[in-house]
Amino acid sequence: MSKKYLFISSLLMSLTACQSSQAEQPQDATLTRINAGVITELQQAIQSAKGGALVTLADDVFTKSAVLLIDHGTGKGPDGLPIMGAHSIPSEKFVLQKAGEQCLLYYPKKERRIPLPNVECEVN
Repeated sequence: MSKKYLFISSLLMSLTACQSSQAEQPQDATLTRINAGVITELQQAIQSAKGGALVTLADDVFTKSAVLLIDHGTGKGPDGLPIMGAHSIPSEKFVLQKAGEQCLLYYPKKERRIPLPNVECEVN
């Protein structure tokens, strides 16, 4: 009889562990509140992830989609025309995610997630 209870207890604990770990998996999200402070935090997180200068973000970034693509500026030659090959630099992709109650900025290129403590978001 005790083996049966032990088996059932183990099974229930396994199921509970699976559910709690699934709940903490990051899921794509969108912003629920946006202001200058949120924009600044996102800019700093992007700069931290990829390096370089702060990027300019639209006022409605991550409000309609969890994905942000940042294109590189196209260099121009002395004749004012785009430099050959400069347009072939791939866009940088960022994804707003939520894991538990924490919003994160995910940078797939480096498999990096940056916590955004002052950002409010919701799972899509």
